[in-house]
Amino acid sequence: MRLKKFLTGLTAIFSVSYIHAQEIDSSYIKSYPQKYRISGYLSTSSLEVDDTDRHYTPNYPLNTGIGFAIKNTIVGIQLGYGFIPLTDKKKYGKTKTRDFQIHHYGRKMIFDIFFQDYRGFYVEKDKDQNPDIYQQMSVKQIGMEATYLFNGKRFSSKAAFDLDEIQRHSAGSWLVGGGGYYYQLKGMERSGSEGTYGLENFQLGINGGYAYSWVMSERWMMTGTIQAGANFGNALKSLKKGRVEVYPTAFARIAGNYHKNNWGISFAILINNKTVYPVKKEELSLTAITMQLSYVKHLDHIFKSKNK
Repeated sequence: MRLKKFLTGLTAIFSVSYIHAQEIDSSYIKSYPQKYRISGYLSTSSLEVDDTDRHYTPNYPLNTGIGFAIKNTIVGIQLGYGFIPLTDKKKYGKTKTRDFQIHHYGRKMIFDIFFQDYRGFYVEKDKDQNPDIYQQMSVKQIGMEATYLFNGKRFSSKAAFDLDEIQRHSAGSWLVGGGGYYYQLKGMERSGSEGTYGLENFQLGINGGYAYSWVMSERWMMTGTIQAGANFGNALKSLKKGRVEVYPTAFARIAGNYHKNNWGISFAILINNKTVYPVKKEELSLTAITMQLSYVKHLDHIFKSKNK
């Protein structure tokens, strides 16, 4: 049983990187000359739920991990493990998590894949009261988004969120994207009545927005992106009857980083908010929040030869 609980906290992120021979403005974007990239990170990921009356929060863990990538190849790997819950288990309950995410930052495209399965939530009350624990409540989000960058020639998402390039001057880009999601919720309590309910929901949608990197100095940079749009969908039974609902969406990224010629440090936050409506139109929204502190080292050689 302990081994099973140990494995539920394991997160493996396999990211794919392929660099096309695309024209860039070298006065705005500079590539690292080193061949290899090694990274270490600390992160937290959470899938939070809001209904009309309550805010459900999981007792999510602190993750740590390492990554490795080879420049101009198609494979990079990051492996992480969640080892420290951020709040007291006895007071806030236990959350079992399976959280698998891919965030690929390319020259013209950004891809995001989410597989998040959380079981066990709590709701904060007044300061003098213990939180309400919903140990059997479970929430699953499976989805993918693709975002197109109009100004990939001067704006580098790789510099902002991957520390794989250097943004020399401030630049921005309009964004347009779309994606699809599947949601499954179980053990939810209905306001003003006893018992629990569950729901599932399929959504497809489009969004648009803007990204901007502010180069404050030779070493420091801040980046923010915001996308808003609408998804269309419903439960499978309702979709078969031609009933389609419209759901507002929002997706934001914020990053600050410091870089030198062969290493860098970054702190990034991703906030992905989606809305679903259960029976009787009671509003329900899901927010995936990921925060990550990363250190990246660029190397010419993994093992230096002893022969000169």
